[in-house]
Amino acid sequence: MRVERVEIRCDVLDDAVFCVQEGADAWCYDYRLQRQFASLSIRYDNANAPEGWFFVRQDVIARATVSELIKAGHLELQQSNFTLADGGGAMLGRLVAK
Repeated sequence: MRVERVEIRCDVLDDAVFCVQEGADAWCYDYRLQRQFASLSIRYDNANAPEGWFFVRQDVIARATVSELIKAGHLELQQSNFTLADGGGAMLGRLVAK
């Protein structure tokens, strides 16, 4: 099975930043610094995100980045929350090339 990779230049964050989604993983990468600076996704042991989507990391550090990506139209959120086996919820997202 081939995992699709989406790579989007995100000038709204910085002119050297690209956001990358590879399967159920998503992150922001700064090519000038040659390092990842924000993880947009989180993995759960008891759940798999549907194909083309990832579970959105909702910690304090990721919130500002996620918010900026939504405003710029680079991140689409699924309208309904995904329910985990323990009854908790998780938001699904995917990167969108404009």
